Amino acid sequence: MIQSKMESTTELTEEDEVELELRLSHFENLMDTRPVLLSSVLLRQNPHNVHEWHKRVALFEGRPSDIIKTFTEAVQAVNIEQAVGKPHTLWTAFAMFYETNNQLPE
Repeated sequence: MIQSKMESTTELTEEDEVELELRLSHFENLMDTRPVLLSSVLLRQNPHNVHEWHKRVALFEGRPSDIIKTFTEAVQAVNIEQAVGKPHTLWTAFAMFYETNNQLPE
């Protein structure tokens, strides 16, 4: 659809240009969120995959509230008996995050 619109760029009306910009914006947004969406799918398949939780945290670098939310979800979702990987590393990384961001309670 986007390709056909772009191929006929000589005959675009203002309405077509707006629609094309909207579709391109939606496509760019989808491409930007692709890693997070892929991570969501993988964690839905196996929420006990510790390594995948660590990879998801790395996706949110520079966004502390999302990192905290992800760590919280991870430590609640991973069942120690079903864990793939070492579940204690989630707690350790979570604590280190708080320590490096000077958010430890006094």
